[in-house]
Amino acid sequence: MRLFFSFAHKGALWSLMFWCVIALLPAAGVLAQPYPDHPITVIIGNAAGNASDILARTVSEEVKNTLKQNFVAINRPGANGAIAVESFRRAKPDGYTLLFASMTMAVVNPHVQADARYNSADDFEPIARFVQQPLIWAVGKGAPWRSLREVVEHARKNPDQLRVARLGYGGSTHLVSTALMAKQNVRLSIIGFNSSSDVFSALRRGDVEVWVDLPQPLLPRIRSGDLMPLAVTSPTRLKMLPEVPTWTEAGLMDTPLTAWYVIMAPKGTPKEIVDQLNTEFNRAVNSPRLRQQFEEVGGIVQTISPDELRRFMREEHTRWGQIVKSANLKPE
Repeated sequence: MRLFFSFAHKGALWSLMFWCVIALLPAAGVLAQPYPDHPITVIIGNAAGNASDILARTVSEEVKNTLKQNFVAINRPGANGAIAVESFRRAKPDGYTLLFASMTMAVVNPHVQADARYNSADDFEPIARFVQQPLIWAVGKGAPWRSLREVVEHARKNPDQLRVARLGYGGSTHLVSTALMAKQNVRLSIIGFNSSSDVFSALRRGDVEVWVDLPQPLLPRIRSGDLMPLAVTSPTRLKMLPEVPTWTEAGLMDTPLTAWYVIMAPKGTPKEIVDQLNTEFNRAVNSPRLRQQFEEVGGIVQTISPDELRRFMREEHTRWGQIVKSANLKPE
C-alpha cells in the first residue's frame, strides 16, 4: 500500500511539473520575439530640417522598409550635440535607442567640451557609417585670389588679417581652418556665425573674405556664380567640381579631412543586434537611389563593419584631438 501511494505521489508531482512547463512556454515565446518587435528611437543632435536631420531620417526610412519596423526620430539640438549624447547615454542597451552622430559629436566634442567625458569608440557600440563629406574652400566672386595657395600666401604676409567664417566652436568648419593654419604656419582670423545664410550675408558685406563649409550650402551659390571654389578637402576631386583641386593636390596638406556621420547603440547592446543593424544600414546607403543623392552633394559612401568602424573612430578621435591641441583650443 505504501508503495502504491509513493508512485501515485510521484506521478502527481511529475504531472504538475509538466503542466507548469507548458504554462511557461508562451511567456518564453514572448521573450524570444525576433528583433525588432516594436519601433526604434533615433536621437538626433540637430534641429528638425537641418541637413544632418534629413540625412538621418532618409536612411532610417530606407531601413524601415526592410526591418518592417518604424523609426521614431527624436531631435535633441543644442551644445553642438552634447544634449543628444547625454540623453542617449541613459538608454537601455537593447537596440531600441540609437544615436545618429556627426563627426563633431562623436570624436571632437570630447576634446573641446569640458564635460564631454566619453570616447565614442569605446563607450558606445558603433554600428554603421553613413557617408563622408569633404569641405569646400570658397571666396566671393570679386575676391582677388584664384587658389587656396594664394589665400595662404596672403595670410602669411598679413597675419590675422584674412577673415575666415566658421559655424560652431570646434566643428568641422572650424577645425579644417585651424588644421591648415597649423600645417602652413599662418594665422587666420576665424569668425564664428550661427548659420550659413549669416555667413553669406557677411561675405557679401565684406565682413569676411573666405568661407569653408560642407557642400550643401555652398554648391547652389557656386553654381549661381556668387562664390568661387578654391579647393576641396576630400581624397579626390568632386564629380560636380572637377576643375577644383584637392588641398593635397595643391601641396598644402598631406592628408584629406572629411566630416562623417555614424549611427551607434548604447554600450552592451548585443552583438547580433549590432551586426543586423550594420547589414541593414549598409544596404540602405548603398542603394542606387541614396548613393546618387549623396554623391550629388559631394558625399563619399564607403560602408564598413562595426569592428572596422570602431577602429576608424579611434583613429579619428586621436587625429582630431591633435588638431584641437595644435590650434590651442580650450575646452568650454
